Amino acid sequence: MSTDLGPWSQNILLALTTPLLGGRKVLFPIPKNDAATARYFKELIASGEFKPVIDRRYPLDDIVDAFRYVETGQKTGNVVITVEHSN
Repeated sequence: MSTDLGPWSQNILLALTTPLLGGRKVLFPIPKNDAATARYFKELIASGEFKPVIDRRYPLDDIVDAFRYVETGQKTGNVVITVEHSN
């Protein structure tokens, strides 16, 4: 599932052509920001059915490097910024 167009807007093309080529189905929804959508994803996460694709993780101190990596257009999943809890 993708909610962005991708660096060259290729995600729309992939969503349309992948089923024709016998590959996996690609969903390209227009995301809604409402309570029903939040509950739906909460249920998917709780059941273990939602498996996000994580490309890389960066600590908050390296957020500039994370942005630079994302801007290369080479990421193949989400880039996660980790925040350490201080006591």
